[in-house]
This record gives sequence, structure tokens and C-alpha cells, in this order.
Amino acid sequence: MAKVNRHIRWNWEQSPDNPEMARYHFVIVDDRNRQTLMNKLIEWLSVTGACENIRITEGKVRGDKCRYLFESYDSKSSPELIQWGNLPKRVIRDRNLKERKVGTIEDYVTNLYEMGS
Repeated sequence: MAKVNRHIRWNWEQSPDNPEMARYHFVIVDDRNRQTLMNKLIEWLSVTGACENIRITEGKVRGDKCRYLFESYDSKSSPELIQWGNLPKRVIRDRNLKERKVGTIEDYVTNLYEMGS
């Protein structure tokens, strides 16, 4: 991935653990400030109440100095509360970024960024 490919990848689905909540998945690809951007996303998700962390995974992007930060959260917030236009990176909605019955969402992210598929 080239330097111009710094981005935020995201998706949401109904939480498999709590039907009253949405599960948000975020991947931030950059060479710095990943946690700062993630904290801003978490702040927006917390507007309607607590936001529960489900997972955190970090890794190196194959063939680039960038790294990725992948986190999932359960929240009662709507995606409309996230101020996508205020984020300094390209934002990509990835409908394949979801929980799986075969394999794991972590496998998907690893294959996407570390294996280059």
C-alpha cells in the first residue's frame, strides 16, 4: 500500500452478544496518530451511553511503513452520530468487515493488510 492509502475502514452490524446494540468495527491505517483517531471515534460512539470494547488488534501493513489498528465496539449510537467529514483520512465503508461463522474477523483484517490479498 502506498502512502496515499492511509485510511479508515469501518462497518457496523447488530451485536451478536446484545441485540439492543450495534457492533462497530474500525481499522485505522497510518504511520502515526492511529490511537488519537480511534479515541475520537470512541468519543462519538459514547454520546448515547457507554461503549464496550470487544477487541483490539494491531499489525504492520505489508510493504509499507504504515501500521493498522483494528478495534471493535458495542454501542447504542447510530452511525449518523459519527462525524465522518471531520476525520482527516479517507473513509471506506467495508461491508466485509463483520463477524464470521467461518474464520474470524481478525483473519479478514490480517489477510487484507499483512498478506496483501
